[in-house]
Amino acid sequence: MPLPLPRPPVAIIFDFDGVILDSTRLKHQAFFTLYADEDPAKLKEMAHHDRIHGGVTRRVKIAHFEKHLFGRAGDPQSVETLAMRYRDLVFDAVTACRFVPGAKELLEKGLGKIDMHLVSGTPLDELKVIVEGRGLTKYFKSIQGGPVLKPEAFANIMAKHGYEPSRTLAVGDAMTERDVAVALGIPFLAIGVDGDHVFPDDDIRVPHLEGADEMIGIA
Repeated sequence: MPLPLPRPPVAIIFDFDGVILDSTRLKHQAFFTLYADEDPAKLKEMAHHDRIHGGVTRRVKIAHFEKHLFGRAGDPQSVETLAMRYRDLVFDAVTACRFVPGAKELLEKGLGKIDMHLVSGTPLDELKVIVEGRGLTKYFKSIQGGPVLKPEAFANIMAKHGYEPSRTLAVGDAMTERDVAVALGIPFLAIGVDGDHVFPDDDIRVPHLEGADEMIGIA
């Protein structure tokens, strides 16, 4: 059974794509553009892997696709070349895309009341530029991105700040951050639309963040 959500939490660890910005689908589509000339059957496998492993940094995904789907070496140079092409496909679109409904309002309600941290699979240098460009830097006590993986990032936050897991909340749209939260005993709020999510049926799940401030007691 899912852990009850703390009311209010002392800290929230947010994912970025699909939680703060409505950017998950455009990043998913970018892989199809990157691999447009590949076998459609392989692309279907790629899409499934990307959906299941949302929140994993793009270089790890690309290395997996190259080696295990497309039968190539997946050497660091070729992965880096593809990762930079992927960045070119998504950067402007992510910078301009809309907020997840309720996300900006939740950040505003939490400012000065709750420690808020951002943990994303997006490369850190790119993430910081996007966050700053969207005027979001002020909301976050820390910002962590690739190549640091989420298990390490979550553990670092909990150790550095000494948060009680039961008083901390993780918010994400992928099993990646959900599994980390569960392993650490942190309550998890899943963002997912009916029929288009990968979470267990009994997870605490909402389609967006509208009303989340009241749900966790910071309205």
